[in-house]
Amino acid sequence: MNLRFDYLPYRRNFINPLATAHGSWQVREGIIIRLEDVDGQVGFGEVAPLPWFGTESFEEALRWCEAQEQVLVHGTLDPGWSCCAFAVGSALHQLEGESLWKKFSVAALLKPSDRIAEYQNRGYRTFKAKLGVNPRDIEMNRVEAWCSELDAGEWLRLDANGGFSEQDFAAWLEFLEGKPVEFLEQPLAVGLENRMLEMAEPFSTVIALDESVSGRASLSRWSSWPGRLVVKPSLLGDTSGDVPAGIVGSSVFETSFGYEAALQFLARHQDSDTALGFGTPGYFEDDGWSLHKQGPELCAGEVTVAQLQALWEEKS
Repeated sequence: MNLRFDYLPYRRNFINPLATAHGSWQVREGIIIRLEDVDGQVGFGEVAPLPWFGTESFEEALRWCEAQEQVLVHGTLDPGWSCCAFAVGSALHQLEGESLWKKFSVAALLKPSDRIAEYQNRGYRTFKAKLGVNPRDIEMNRVEAWCSELDAGEWLRLDANGGFSEQDFAAWLEFLEGKPVEFLEQPLAVGLENRMLEMAEPFSTVIALDESVSGRASLSRWSSWPGRLVVKPSLLGDTSGDVPAGIVGSSVFETSFGYEAALQFLARHQDSDTALGFGTPGYFEDDGWSLHKQGPELCAGEVTVAQLQALWEEKS
C-alpha cells in the first residue's frame, strides 16, 4: 500500500509571550504532515516539539520530513523522534477511519492578571496557573486571591514546570495545605521524583508529574505514581500499548491538527472526567489555525477530516 507524504511547517505568534519556569515562549513552531492513500483517503498529524521536555527540536523534525520520499510504502515510516512518531501514528489512525466522539471539560489557563470570575461566567470550573515565574511571595498572594474567588466544587491547578528549589517546594507545600488545589504539577526537576514524594508525604496536596512524562518509556516508568500523570499526547511517540489509569491530558499549544489528534488519543485512553489542560487557543493571534471551539468543553471528533483538509489547502 503506497502512501503519499506531504508536510507543511508553520509558525504561530503568541499574543503575549508565555512565561514559564523554562523561560519566555514567543513563537510556536511545528509541522503538519499529511498522508494520502491510492484511493485519495487522507490523514493528518502534527509535529509539535518541546525540546525542554526532551523531544526533538523543530529543526531536527524538519530535516526528518525533508528526508522522506514523497511516496512511501505503508509501514516503513519509522521517524525515531517522538513528536514525529506521534504525528505519523495519528495520521495513520485518521487515514484508517478511526475517529471517536467524546466530550471533555477543560481547565482555563490563567494569566497573572486574570480574575477567576471572568472564566466562571463562561462556564469554567477548573483553573490552571503557572508558578516559578515571579518571586514566591507575589505568586502566593496571587494564588491566595484566586482561591478566595473559587466556588464550592471548583479547583485551582498549579504548574511549576520543574522550576522549584527544595526550599520553594517546602514553602509551597506549607502554603497550599487545606486550599482547594486539585494538584501541583512537577514542583522539582526531572530526576527528583522520589524526593518530591518524600517531601510531600506529610501534606495533603496531590503531586502530579508533567515534565517527567515525555515519551512511552517514562510513561511506563511512572505508571504506578501515587499522584497524577499529566500526559501530553503530542510528545508520547508511539501510541500503541497500555496507558496507565488516571492520566490527565494536556496540550502543547498545537494547531487544530494536533489538537484533534491528541483528543482522539485521550478519547481512547483517559478514563477520568478530570478537566484537560487544553485551554490554549486564545493565547495566539487570530491566524486561522484553530478550528476547535474555545470554551469550558471540548469534543473529540467535532472537527472532521474534511475540515482539516480545507484548512490544509488554505494554508498550503
